[in-house]
Amino acid sequence: MKPRLPSSKKWTAFPKEFTQQIEDVFKQNFSKQLKSAELIVEGRIYAQEILIRVGYLEAGRLRQANFEVSVEYSPTQEEAIMRINDGVDAAASMMMDYFEKEQETEGDVDFPLIWKEIPFNNRKLFVQFSTVNSKLEAEADALLGASEEGLVKEDLEDPADEDDDISLASGEDESEDEASEDPSPKMFGGRKKKKTQLH
Repeated sequence: MKPRLPSSKKWTAFPKEFTQQIEDVFKQNFSKQLKSAELIVEGRIYAQEILIRVGYLEAGRLRQANFEVSVEYSPTQEEAIMRINDGVDAAASMMMDYFEKEQETEGDVDFPLIWKEIPFNNRKLFVQFSTVNSKLEAEADALLGASEEGLVKEDLEDPADEDDDISLASGEDESEDEASEDPSPKMFGGRKKKKTQLH
């Protein structure tokens, strides 16, 4: 995954338990659409940016449909959790649009291929669509030495003098918002939101 902000270099992966929680909720909300397809959830926390990728890989195919979201945040645990919730909801909206439009057009869906700003829950998020295969990307990173062990990792292109103290404790946002009548899935935030417009 490539971050949106040029300053985003050092990062921490989402805790595995948290990633699994996101994956389980997606599988519940999209059980009919996913069928035998593989769902890949990835997340990175940079100093000022949270990056989320939810991938959909049909059996026997190399092309993976990825719904990617970039969210800027303040470096506090509570703020990070809330922004992750927003990012997950945005990725879910993209996935819903993807399945709806794929049925209508019977072909590729027209999503932004570079970061595009959208309003979401009264905040600015950035979304993009890619077809990168996560497993092949991980293998390439391993060959380049980018998959070293450790909590904090660094993108190799252009090391920066970022703080190493980037962390997130797994947990859930304890705040509750009003229930929404919007039929689109509320993954974690549960807030009423406008339909994302990606075109």
